[in-house]
Amino acid sequence: MNLDPRTLLFALILTNAMMVLGLFVASASKRESKREGMGKWALAVLLETLTWMLIAARGTIPDIYSVVVANALKAGAHALVLAAIYEFQQRPLPRWQYVLPVILTVLMAALLLDDMRGRFVWGSLIFGFQMALVIRALLSDPETRTGQAWRLLLGGVLAIMAVLCLRAFVALNGSGDLSQPQTVGTIHWVQFVSFVAIMATTLLGSLGFVFMVKERADREIRHLAMTDSLTGVPNRRALLDYAGRMLAQRGERSMALLMIDVDHFKRINDTHGHPAGDDVLRETTRLLAGRLRGGDLLGRYGGEEFCVVVPDAGMEGAMAMAESLRATVAASVIATEYGALSVTVSIGVAHCPAGRTCELKDLLAEADAALYTAKRDGRNRVAVFQEVQQPEVRAQNCLTRQNVA
Repeated sequence: MNLDPRTLLFALILTNAMMVLGLFVASASKRESKREGMGKWALAVLLETLTWMLIAARGTIPDIYSVVVANALKAGAHALVLAAIYEFQQRPLPRWQYVLPVILTVLMAALLLDDMRGRFVWGSLIFGFQMALVIRALLSDPETRTGQAWRLLLGGVLAIMAVLCLRAFVALNGSGDLSQPQTVGTIHWVQFVSFVAIMATTLLGSLGFVFMVKERADREIRHLAMTDSLTGVPNRRALLDYAGRMLAQRGERSMALLMIDVDHFKRINDTHGHPAGDDVLRETTRLLAGRLRGGDLLGRYGGEEFCVVVPDAGMEGAMAMAESLRATVAASVIATEYGALSVTVSIGVAHCPAGRTCELKDLLAEADAALYTAKRDGRNRVAVFQEVQQPEVRAQNCLTRQNVA
């Protein structure tokens, strides 16, 4: 198969043009996409397409366009790739990182207008530096590396750097006509590899960036589906999912479940209004969360009820934690837009000892029964569910710990 540079350039331009169209459609269909860098990425591929169009016209248009302007557009495309990544990461981009390489590229191309070998070498250094900035941006942000799509983008950037090094090496060894569209006959293998690599990395890099945006959108959707919008803690679904996993993974360790209810919450809503009630729930959540250990999980069970999953906790430890939570809320004054309020909570404690098989529905029922006892006995208390083992029968008895403050 005989391929000349013009044929390869045409294929590259056509591929880039189709990618530009798709990217602009994707970024225009969702306003948030532009803030995630999709708009800048699409513009970068557009500049890349214009670059190859100018290079394809070399010999029929003045060299200032096919050399100087083309190289400037290429550096601008790389700068926009970097800007798109920083915008996706919601980080400020130091201006010199995209302005300086473009200025250096223009100067290089103008000064070496008649020295193709020199442009290959110095252009490779400048473009390689831009690719290094892109790699640094990808590796320096942990959130970017949460998914897998960034690896496609990283692979494309590394391939471009390899091509740049190869082109510079060949140019230093005497070959200076690799990128000439006027070349006829069989092309140099380095030129063929360069075209194929550039085409592949444009596709892979663009797909990688689009998938990065999609992965983050999927994570945000999952987060919203599993998070209570008012308090910011896991909702009932996420809470029960976590509790079920902890029960399945606990092995020979014990586990506790705390059911927490804000006392007289309906009275707060009726007296001060629902906005004040919302303030109470948010601040109570903050107070409770501040007293938990690393593996504990606080979630909103529903309404004014919360649950705390306490893995690897004995009965005494669970009781001590529950009392600490109750005392923390009772000792605090919650500021609302309608004035300061003092609230209390009642807590029911259920416990699954080491070595016993427990069902989540049973633990929830036990914690709820203990909570009912705490509320029945005066509120602002901790009650623990107790069981007395009889032959094939579990008799329920709730003990309360009254506030002695």
